[in-house]
Amino acid sequence: MTGLEKIIGKINSDSEQRNSSLLASAQKQIEQIEAGAKAKGDEIASAIEKEAAAQAENIMTVAKAGIAQQNRQTVLAAKVEAVNETLDELLKALVTLPAEEYFPAIIKLAAKNAMAGKCVASLSERDMKRLPADFEAKLKDALSAVGAEITLSDKPADVNSGIFLDYGNICIDCSFEAIIEENSDEYKEKISEIIFK
Repeated sequence: MTGLEKIIGKINSDSEQRNSSLLASAQKQIEQIEAGAKAKGDEIASAIEKEAAAQAENIMTVAKAGIAQQNRQTVLAAKVEAVNETLDELLKALVTLPAEEYFPAIIKLAAKNAMAGKCVASLSERDMKRLPADFEAKLKDALSAVGAEITLSDKPADVNSGIFLDYGNICIDCSFEAIIEENSDEYKEKISEIIFK
C-alpha cells in the first residue's frame, strides 16, 4: 500500500467517522421532530373531537388522514434537512482536512477527472498560501499517467476548495463543491440508507 493510498484510506476513515457522528445527530433530530409532530397531531385530534361531537366520526376520519399526511410531510422535511446538513458537514470536513491529507486528495481528484492534453491547474487563494513545496511535482506525476501536461497557475481560481483544470476550450471543475453537487443524488441516497435504515 503506497503512502498516497494510506492517506486516502485515512481520509475515507476520518470521513466515515465524521459522517457516523453527523448521522447519529441527524437521527436524534428526526426522532425529536417525529415525537413533536405526533404530539401536535394528538392535540389537533382531541380539539376536533370536543368541537364537533355530532360529526365526530366523520371529522376524525378526515383529521386522522390529514394528521398522517402532516406527519409524513414533517418527517420527510426532517429527513431532507438531515441529509442536506450531512452533505454540508461532509464538505466542511473535506475543506478543513489537514494539508497532509487535503493536497493528496486534490491530486487524486485531479487524476480521476483529468484528460490528455496541455492543462493549466488552478487552486483557491487559500490553498495557494499553504501549498506544499512538492505539490506541483506530485500533481504532474499523477496526471502524466493520463497524458496530461500540467502547469500550475500562479493566479488563484474562483473556487473555495479542490482544483480547477483548464484545457483552453474545456474546463473541469474539480472543487469539492462541484463534485458533491454533481454526485448529490447518489450521496443523498447513500446517506439516507445509513440514516433511515
